[in-house]
Amino acid sequence: MVVTTIYTLDDDKIIGNIVLLILNKMSIHLKLPMPPSVNQAYAGFPKRHKSNEYKKWEKEAEKALKTQVKYEIEWDNWLSAMYVLHTDLHYKNGNKKVIDVANYEKLTSDFLSHAIPWFEDHKILSITLLKKQKKQDDYIEILVDELEI
Repeated sequence: MVVTTIYTLDDDKIIGNIVLLILNKMSIHLKLPMPPSVNQAYAGFPKRHKSNEYKKWEKEAEKALKTQVKYEIEWDNWLSAMYVLHTDLHYKNGNKKVIDVANYEKLTSDFLSHAIPWFEDHKILSITLLKKQKKQDDYIEILVDELEI
């Protein structure tokens, strides 16, 4: 079944339309603290390991995940995921910040793969990455749908 999904992340704004084959069992919505970038997540040379900042974020993300609605994806379905970074898009002087959304998506996907049994990042067929001007604290929002292929 072809479905047009409209993701509205604010009451007053439509971010975009995405046409997918969706089972429509459930749209999963998660909100986690902003992860460190990949560049800040690992330390050590030549043997790399998780930085203290990354370990701290994992604990904060685990705590945040426990307070949210419990979701479950049944079977071995393919997934579509949208990651929205809510952060400052400009420096105080007005210049645009250079923000690589993929850096944050990778750490978040890896975390979710370990924290949630049904979330396996190799099942994601479609990824949408967005940046959005924050209204309060920085955070990352994740929306997941099951796909039918």
